[in-house]
Amino acid sequence: MTTKGVNTMISSTSFKDGMKKGIPIVTGYLPIAIAYGVIGTQANLSPLILVAMSVLVYAGAAQFMAVNLFSLGIGPWEMILTVGMLNLRHFVMGLSFQHKIRSSQKDRLVLSLGLTDETFALLSADEAPEPAYAKGVMLISYLSWVLGTVIGILFGEVLPEVVSSGMAIAIYTLFITLLLSALQGRARLLFIPLSSMAANTLLSLFLAKGLAMLFAILLGAFIGALWGGESLD
Repeated sequence: MTTKGVNTMISSTSFKDGMKKGIPIVTGYLPIAIAYGVIGTQANLSPLILVAMSVLVYAGAAQFMAVNLFSLGIGPWEMILTVGMLNLRHFVMGLSFQHKIRSSQKDRLVLSLGLTDETFALLSADEAPEPAYAKGVMLISYLSWVLGTVIGILFGEVLPEVVSSGMAIAIYTLFITLLLSALQGRARLLFIPLSSMAANTLLSLFLAKGLAMLFAILLGAFIGALWGGESLD
């Protein structure tokens, strides 16, 4: 009985088990990645750039935002700053995950490349996930995102524009999902995104859209730091 228990514990932390555990993430990533490929194609971004973003950037919300900013004619520096602000949360997630997992420095570096909102949430459910198990979860998630991007590009070139342009709603549903997830059980924090929305609307009348969005994000973060402290506890 003891031997069987040990074997079960070992198998549940293997690379193969990690890939199996990541299947629910795959079912969520594929349709969103396909939508990203379609929308990027319709925005006249080259397939090479779209795939390169999925391979090298691998950040769903940031990639959608980058495509949207590109279609609006936003300059590269404004785009870098705006997308960078969106990804600042990865510093917090990375620090938390590195503290949780027990692995070598080399493994920590590799695992940091595959950390996303979804893989972080899944792996955080384990008290101390094994590196091999974490790599399995991250690899299958990463491959599904890249595969979905390629499928989306292929679909974007053959689908009628009326159908493919309708998939642009994916960007709004993605950001709304992220917002609702962040506000779960913290409805009092709704004033933070609302203040950013109002600021972006007003600033867009005087500034370039990219700068307006950047300043609106900074304003929301500032307001949240000043008056959202108690609600965050």
